[in-house]
Amino acid sequence: MDFLDQQTSKYADIGEHYQHLGDLYSSKLWHQLTEELSRLVALKEFNRGRNLIDLYEHFISKFEGKLNQLKFIQIASVIARQYCPTEPPTHSEVEDAVGFMEFLCEKRARLGEDAYLVARMSIAELLVQVGDVDALKEARKILDDAQPVLQELAGTGAETVVNSSFYRVSCEYYKVAGPADEFYKSCIQFLAYTPQETLEPDVQHRLAMDMSLAALVGETVFNFGEVLAQPVLRVLDNSDSAWLHQLLEAFSAGDIEQFSETMSNNKSAVTAQPVLTENLELLRQKIALLCLMQTIFVRPPEDRLIPLKEIAYATRLEDDQVEWLLMKAMSKGLIKGSIDQIDQTVQISWLKPRVLDPMQLETLRDKLVQWSENVDKTLGFIEGETPELFQ
Repeated sequence: MDFLDQQTSKYADIGEHYQHLGDLYSSKLWHQLTEELSRLVALKEFNRGRNLIDLYEHFISKFEGKLNQLKFIQIASVIARQYCPTEPPTHSEVEDAVGFMEFLCEKRARLGEDAYLVARMSIAELLVQVGDVDALKEARKILDDAQPVLQELAGTGAETVVNSSFYRVSCEYYKVAGPADEFYKSCIQFLAYTPQETLEPDVQHRLAMDMSLAALVGETVFNFGEVLAQPVLRVLDNSDSAWLHQLLEAFSAGDIEQFSETMSNNKSAVTAQPVLTENLELLRQKIALLCLMQTIFVRPPEDRLIPLKEIAYATRLEDDQVEWLLMKAMSKGLIKGSIDQIDQTVQISWLKPRVLDPMQLETLRDKLVQWSENVDKTLGFIEGETPELFQ
């Protein structure tokens, strides 16, 4: 307890927190002590130099086995960050932090697989911060090795915390190493396991920005309804990044006019994002493909024989570029069909399903209403022509 008294004197303004920790320890209230430690290490005002490292070495280490091990490792992961005070951290700082977490990983049997995996994710996250080839390679190996453990933990009750940790680190890794498609997928999974309210406002905004940009430039991402369904995107609306939300809506609707207008009205903001300026041709290709998908989607199922000129008009392409667009869509698995070069038409037999936005859902509703009316008419015709079948 001498250590806690020393810290109370050293940090008078937060001394009461140290005293409270001492009271909980003396009373052996391990659950309450775990919760209080979790709360304190998350407070910015409680993070002073090396005070968390000292707290572990002189206090927590004495009873760490009595704590909930999953929460203990989450606490330790925060403590490890104090080894990296500079931004970005130096190699030696990261080595010290990794060494601390590896020391804890040696207690795998006591930790359990869930806490052990979270500890390994903390190490991978530190390695990603280094950013060099060897560190990224090691981080990738940790992520790959974690996959079977994640499957084993399914249904144990700890998978939400563990998956959140895994996909958070996966996001960090793919943000540095690429490709954008994998970063986007990791973001979607991370949000599925992580309550938005647990993220700081600046983290929410950065995540919304990065995920949106990755969706736009990801070569395999065409399901923009899925992107727009993420509540975190709302943080963009009341900020200077609202244009990015509008751009996503244009892609979801396959609206080339809205795409061009948004890009034109926000030139400075677009220019400030190198990932967009470096991929302008890809963006034009994707909006044309999405426009093609929307053109097919709004047509009745029985009317999927489309003149190539109609596609050229909708996509703003020259006539001789339409066949290339159709072949591109087929090669990416967005549509199935056959092109008649003589009649200059395409017969569409299948359109890749997507998460629909409200306007597209309205279109689908109208189609179902029309289908229901056609069924009623057909039934009425059959009943009128063959009344003996219904007697």
